Amino acid sequence: MLRFFFIVNAFLILNSGYSQIVIKGRIIDQNTRNPLKGVLVFLDGLSDSARSNSNGDFEIGNAEPGFHTIYTLFDGFKSSSSPEQLFTFDKSPFVEIEMESLASEIGEVRILKSSLQTREAESPVSSQKLSIREIERNPGGNRDISKIIQSLPGVVCIPGFRNDVVIRGGAPSENKFYLDGIEIPIINHFQTQGSTGGPVGMLNVNFIKEVNFYTGAFPINFANGLSSVLDFRQIDGNSKKSKFRFSLGSSDLGFTADGPLGKKVSYIFSARQSYLQGLFSVLGLPFLPNFIDYQAKVKWKLNEKDDITFLMIGAVDFFKLNLGVNDKITDSVKLKTNKFILGYLPIYRQWNYTVGSVYTHFGIQSKTQLFASRNMLSNTFYKYRNNDESLEGNRIFSYSSTEEENRFRVENFRTKGSWKLLIGGGLEFVQYWVDNNAKVLVPGAPGSPGSTKDIVFKSNLELFKYSAFFRGYRSLMGNGTFNISTRLDASNYNQNNSNPLNQPTISVGVSLPTPVKGIFVNASLGQFFQLPSYTILGYRKGPSDFLPPDPAWVPGDLENKDRVKYIRNRTLAIGLQSNQIKDTRITLEGFYKQYANYPFALRDSICLGNLGTDFAVLGNEPVASVSDGKAYGIEFLVQRRSRSGLYGIVAYTLSWSEFNDKNGKSVQSAWDSRHTLSLVGGLKMKRNWEMGAKYRIASGRPYTPDDLQRSLVQTNWDIRGTALPNYSLLNTQRLQTFTQLDIRIDKVWYFKSSSLNLYLDIQNALNSVYSGPQTLIAAQDGAGKLITDFSAAIPSYKSEFLPNNSGFLQPSIGVIWDF
Repeated sequence: MLRFFFIVNAFLILNSGYSQIVIKGRIIDQNTRNPLKGVLVFLDGLSDSARSNSNGDFEIGNAEPGFHTIYTLFDGFKSSSSPEQLFTFDKSPFVEIEMESLASEIGEVRILKSSLQTREAESPVSSQKLSIREIERNPGGNRDISKIIQSLPGVVCIPGFRNDVVIRGGAPSENKFYLDGIEIPIINHFQTQGSTGGPVGMLNVNFIKEVNFYTGAFPINFANGLSSVLDFRQIDGNSKKSKFRFSLGSSDLGFTADGPLGKKVSYIFSARQSYLQGLFSVLGLPFLPNFIDYQAKVKWKLNEKDDITFLMIGAVDFFKLNLGVNDKITDSVKLKTNKFILGYLPIYRQWNYTVGSVYTHFGIQSKTQLFASRNMLSNTFYKYRNNDESLEGNRIFSYSSTEEENRFRVENFRTKGSWKLLIGGGLEFVQYWVDNNAKVLVPGAPGSPGSTKDIVFKSNLELFKYSAFFRGYRSLMGNGTFNISTRLDASNYNQNNSNPLNQPTISVGVSLPTPVKGIFVNASLGQFFQLPSYTILGYRKGPSDFLPPDPAWVPGDLENKDRVKYIRNRTLAIGLQSNQIKDTRITLEGFYKQYANYPFALRDSICLGNLGTDFAVLGNEPVASVSDGKAYGIEFLVQRRSRSGLYGIVAYTLSWSEFNDKNGKSVQSAWDSRHTLSLVGGLKMKRNWEMGAKYRIASGRPYTPDDLQRSLVQTNWDIRGTALPNYSLLNTQRLQTFTQLDIRIDKVWYFKSSSLNLYLDIQNALNSVYSGPQTLIAAQDGAGKLITDFSAAIPSYKSEFLPNNSGFLQPSIGVIWDF
């Protein structure tokens, strides 16, 4: 593979030319929107610089193609910098940079700081930024946002095929995602309903300009995050000329187009098609996933003060079983493994979309934005015994559900003296529908196998949610900041949720005096709420529900209506930040999170915070908001963005995560990964070569061992086809320590009207094998028939164990062609 890579390089060198590009843009006053004349504008080195003219326009010539950050300096204004962007001969974005006035410091030129070293007033702690280079060039990331953020502190490394975003000891359901200010509930293909995990990322990184990542002190206008908020900012389409990009990655083919739709309108559109189904079939795997996704953005600049943005993102996912996978296999272990997987995996179909618009009006020292959006999820899966769909009696479960959310939000940002104020509110209308028909195993007395019940119900839920929020922040003497904010949230689901819940947050950042100038002490204290998932809110009583009978029971009542509350999280974070090293940010933070009203599953007597990730739907069962939990730890980060070519991230996290068990005792949760270390580095070399590596090591997470006796009871195994957890030993075992090295080599050729990026990505370069607990299965005879254990008191199958190893060397070649 390396030989192929270098042969292609030698051929293309003979056919590529070298030239320099022109970078154009405009500088405006953030408050008045007026152009600024005479601003010093320069790239990574002062040798490439220019001054803005009377229209605020600037033009920098003789720049090399590639990734650049644009910096600005001007008397009486704060120094500013743009997000890192990609500039080529025929595809360079028009960059608009806003500068903030320093009325009290007119005549003083501010010290230059990169966006990496800038502290946000609202979130001086627990916030990170990722640039486009860190996203595009991340080794082993496969241009997948959910994998790329695992390089940051507080984010747990999840081995295997899933993309669950686990942050600071919280569950994947505690994360919120925003795209240009519009909430997008789904960022992964094959997403777990009621959570946010899935195996493949859905966002196209070709659109992404910058990612703002918050793990505390969440922006007050972004609703209901408990562990994190990811704010994705997209590029605008090319306003001068239509351009196209073709990309080939390890899992999909993609096409992107962007350009003008008239003088005031630009667009960008992409579509991707997975080829995993064909690849998995060739590799002889028992499951065949496939997906299609699309993403679009249109920006209409009405005038200098008003613009409208329209966006759209969506996907269609299919998951089939490869029933003929064993036809030519003779290895007994592989035969049994495939049969086991085919025995419990369902057939799965899912589609989703989000559409939205943002209207922005700039006033004098103010900005007003109106956000309107709609998103929908359709989720269907089913399973038949022995995968035989010819008889209805073989059906083990079938599930079909839709979620629809219609959102409206208004925000007004303005400056009043030394204060910057934000006030706004929102309204949401939700519709949830589900048709559930499943055989469920109900735990019995200790030592008994339990029983089987048919849970059959249909549910239709309509719900209003409303909010109001306020934020005020100002600068303090000595380059410090102070922020205070509050948010009120409520819904009409029940009486518990109808009273507005206050979410106050206070953040302070203080610069230490000389001789430790350049070091800041930051702190934040906040309270945050999140409504449980719609799968919980919409669960209804069925005619054969196993819960103790209620004299006032009415068929079809919402089972959880009187037991559910908003989940509450109180978070304290304190940290130090150093900007003493050029182009480098160093932080040390400690955090403490206290949970209350966490959903507790009544069927299995377990807090949902103690569950893992192996499910297609989370929360579709009776629950009560009675559990408490906590997570705490320390994080260390060194992040460097070099103007000379060397960049990287060093991130270490030591954390604990605990939730109550059925006896009220605090036990380690499924997200308790004690030690996590991530080392990412890249080097930009001559002739447009770039090399990067990422090494990760993480403590094994807790897991609950199998219940050997109950699992192999014939009625239980025939329904589940997989082992039952022994919740009396909840999370008492730990998985193996996870380690992985990924390497990526990039080479870019720039032509007169196009560019070609060829990259070699090697995941798990050391071929590390990750060994999980052995897989319990029902033993089979030579003909594949399950063997009965006649010595058991209850009709059961004999046990057998299969190895559970994952991890192998995964080299792949990717192609990105811009033309």
